[in-house]
Amino acid sequence: MELLVFVVISIIAIVSALGAILVKSPIHVMVWFLGFILSVAASFFALKADLLAGLQLVIYAVAIVVFYVLVITTIPWEKVKMFEGFYKKEFVFALPAFLFMIGASTYLVISSRFSNLRQPLPKDNVSALGTVLFTKYIAPFELASFILLIAMIGAIIFGKEKANG
Repeated sequence: MELLVFVVISIIAIVSALGAILVKSPIHVMVWFLGFILSVAASFFALKADLLAGLQLVIYAVAIVVFYVLVITTIPWEKVKMFEGFYKKEFVFALPAFLFMIGASTYLVISSRFSNLRQPLPKDNVSALGTVLFTKYIAPFELASFILLIAMIGAIIFGKEKANG
């Protein structure tokens, strides 16, 4: 049963992430991104990591999505039209990178033992969770911050006034 829940949540996350990448409208990007964030929070709930799920919902789903919606609503629609078809050229270069990441992730999952997956998270001990999060799981944490940095740079580019006319 747990495997079925994991597979369903993973499929929703992958479809939502691809939807956020492939759609053209910034509003639709936010809807797909929100679906991705909710599916990640659902996976945290399934892992019984309630604190991480709550933080995921509060930080990402509420604060960042609301921030991006406010930024998107302040952008003149002429600038949004300027970026239509923006991803067509980049998709040719992004596809091999995506396939490489899938291959590397699959190799890492198959080759490692994941001996610490069966150990439960400490209950009601935020300090211990923070220590584990910033030591053992620093790579996913830094990856999430890198993704946020890229999203912030994209928001700045969208909101920047067109230079020289």
